Parts: sequence; structure tokens; C-alpha cells
Amino acid sequence: MDMRKLSFKRISIVLAAAMVLMVFVGVASAENMCQIIKIGQTAAESTQMVNIDPAKVTVPVGTCTIWVNFIRDKIVSVSFRENAKECIASIDSSSGFEGYQLGEGESCYLSERLRHGKTSSIIWNTPGVYKYTIEVLGYHADDGKKLSQGVIEVK
Repeated sequence: MDMRKLSFKRISIVLAAAMVLMVFVGVASAENMCQIIKIGQTAAESTQMVNIDPAKVTVPVGTCTIWVNFIRDKIVSVSFRENAKECIASIDSSSGFEGYQLGEGESCYLSERLRHGKTSSIIWNTPGVYKYTIEVLGYHADDGKKLSQGVIEVK
């Protein structure tokens, strides 16, 4: 094919298509390396419930989970409070999480307060089952928060 005979318009279209393809391949690769967990809201019989999608995920060692807050006008946090020593030893690195002191002196991880569209993530380095809690601040007028639970299984 003689490149000199191709018009600028055709070359631009081919380059644009190639760039779009690279973006989609990059997104697919990122999804294979990380599990995205959506924190949302559903209505059930006139009460609004916190929805974690998916509520239970299985990821291989060396991959990550990413929590995304999809609840408008609500601030959420993600916390791991069970098996604190095992939890701390199992996390290779995190973004948006910090060590957390529990009342009994144990610590694990608590995310920063996530506004709508914000994320926190963890990379797992040890197999195990890790339970976490989603807290939605300001959800109920009586107690100021709503809790929901999820599970990460690392294999």
C-alpha cells in the first residue's frame, strides 16, 4: 500500500480507530487485574438500602479490589475490622486506606471518607477470606450511618 496515496482524512480515521482500540484493550486489562466494587443505593419498600455490587468477590493473589462510591450526596467508608493481624499481613499496598485502631487495640484498615465518584483500593498478597463493612455517613437521621457488609476471597 502506497502511503502517499492515502488522504489525510483516511489516515486520521485509521489512527483514531487504533487509539480507541488501545483504550478498550487497556480497560479490559485493568479489569482483569482489579475487581471493581460499586457502592450504590437501591430503593426497597420506601426505604433506601446500600447496595454492594458484587457483595462477594474472588481475586487471585497479587491483584486488587477497588471500591467506588456511586451514592450521590453521601459519604461512605470501607473498613476491615475482623482478624486484624491477618488482614494487615495480607495487604501488599493500598490507596485511600490507612491503619485503624480498634477499641481492643487491634488494627486493620479503614478507607478515607469517599464522596460520590471517589475510590479506594487494596492489593492482596495472601490467600484468605476478608470481611469488610461499608458505612454510609448521614444515611439515617437517628444514628447517622448505615452499614452493609461484603466479602473478599483471595486465592
